[in-house]
Amino acid sequence: MGDTYTRLRRSNSEPDDARLSFAKAEERNLSQHNRNHHHNHGHHDEVDHERKGLQLDDNVPPQHRFFKTTKALHSAISFAAGTAMLLFGYEQGVFGGIIVAAEFQEYFNHPSPAVEGFVVSVYDLGCFFGAILTLAVGEKLGRRRMLMLFTVIMGIGIIVQTVSVNMNQMIWGRLIAGIGNGGNTATAPVWHVETSHASAKGTAVVKEMAVNVLGFVISNFVTLAFSGMMTETQWRFPLGIQLVFVVIILTMVPMLPESPRWLLARKRDAEAKHVLAILSEHDVAHEFEEIRASVKAEQAVRASWAQIFRGGLATRRMLLGMMLQTAQQLSGINVLAYYLPVVLHRSVGLSEPTARLVAAANAISFFLTTTASIAWIERIGRRPLLMFGAGVMSVAFLGVSIGVGTGLVNPDSHTPGIIATAFIWLYFTIFSSGWISVPWLYPAEVSSLSMRTKGAALATACDWLFNYVVVQTTPPGIEHLKWGLYLVYAVLNALFVPLVYYFVVETKGRSLEDTDRWFENNRRWLVHKADHSAGSNGVKMSDFVPLGASSDDEAMMGAFEMGSDEDDESIDLNSPTTPRFRSGLS
Repeated sequence: MGDTYTRLRRSNSEPDDARLSFAKAEERNLSQHNRNHHHNHGHHDEVDHERKGLQLDDNVPPQHRFFKTTKALHSAISFAAGTAMLLFGYEQGVFGGIIVAAEFQEYFNHPSPAVEGFVVSVYDLGCFFGAILTLAVGEKLGRRRMLMLFTVIMGIGIIVQTVSVNMNQMIWGRLIAGIGNGGNTATAPVWHVETSHASAKGTAVVKEMAVNVLGFVISNFVTLAFSGMMTETQWRFPLGIQLVFVVIILTMVPMLPESPRWLLARKRDAEAKHVLAILSEHDVAHEFEEIRASVKAEQAVRASWAQIFRGGLATRRMLLGMMLQTAQQLSGINVLAYYLPVVLHRSVGLSEPTARLVAAANAISFFLTTTASIAWIERIGRRPLLMFGAGVMSVAFLGVSIGVGTGLVNPDSHTPGIIATAFIWLYFTIFSSGWISVPWLYPAEVSSLSMRTKGAALATACDWLFNYVVVQTTPPGIEHLKWGLYLVYAVLNALFVPLVYYFVVETKGRSLEDTDRWFENNRRWLVHKADHSAGSNGVKMSDFVPLGASSDDEAMMGAFEMGSDEDDESIDLNSPTTPRFRSGLS
């Protein structure tokens, strides 16, 4: 363990040209700085001079030449990472818009509800495999190469879908595209956060979520715009247009820098320092040392899989994250998000054009309420937000069930359809107010530094697996259970209220270190009688250094990250004497 805290050294086994050019640039900049020091130039002038020197060197990576200012570079990173998440949101909504189309149904010989469910849900199965693959190789390849690799895979899947001539080809295309998306969604947010200013990390995460919903909005309007066509273009174009996003990602990512945190983890210190320099307008020496200390601390306490599953506090904290992400899928969001035009047309009874129009309008509302949730998610707290949300979502699904059931009895009446549509809108509004974000944030918040990456990976895997289950069973459920399908989700949401009340620990206002101490002092699984305030059990936030993240928003980064199993150390995750290490990005 002692060697883990020694100063990170440059590895003599990696003398590639890129590293040598970085090292030479570092020496030139240091020499230039020493020669000009006696002129008493201001700090910003020194940094600007260093940046100009990098731009004039032909060996400097392309991001130094294409983006002349720090602001432009950060905007480019946000745009590239956002495009990956937008593509994710688009894929969530596009198939529900084309599978309801008459042209699609006729071309594929009116597939059964079971086949419809599989062709849509196999995409989520691919996402699961992509996420697992990222866990295995993500730390070896780095953020940029992972993004490019999985974007190419996703592009192949999109092409196969677009040119499909039978359902088997469409299924293979969906599976391949899912693998690419699973890798992208596990990589893009981490890369975005790790290259952002410390003060902008929380905003970066919120942008990822909002852009994801924006992709969902775009898919609804694209399928609506092409719904009037009576040719194969009606469904081929909405699938093929995704290649535009693929081209954007593959064009921009090679011009942008690698994550400085990943470079430090690979002991490429000189490159990491240069990346930090072009990402900042200020002196990066202090930030460089902080990130390096954080990386060393994380590598020192990383837990093995056996330690996580052997029971006790480690297992409990891991299961809490997995439970909440599973509950998010079982709340029924993707019954409606993936199939809303289908639900409105086949269950509620709206005409196909009206169903598409209502779905598009609902998507806009979904985007606006998701963006607005920034205002209250940190004020209200996780427990009350989840309990209130689950209760109202249960009522919403009950209203949908009643509306659909009444419509079956009175097919000539428009009132049941209006009632069901209103409750669907209510569900989306409440879900986007808390349940859309908290289950992604919570695994990173509730896990200690030693198990954060693995805990978040398992929680994400649960999300994709149960996403697959829900999406697979929805078309047969609509066909056979009719109004009973929505009653099932009403009951599930009602059950989530006591589940949160008795088991979910409040994390609002706590650093990760405070959460560690809270679990040490509250070892019982039932937490309904515990003190959930930020300073409970005598723990004051000022007494401890944040562990692994400087804020709850920054901790959300870990919810998307898939790390490597290298360098596991043997530690006792359940012992109150396990040492805490100072770390953080700010």
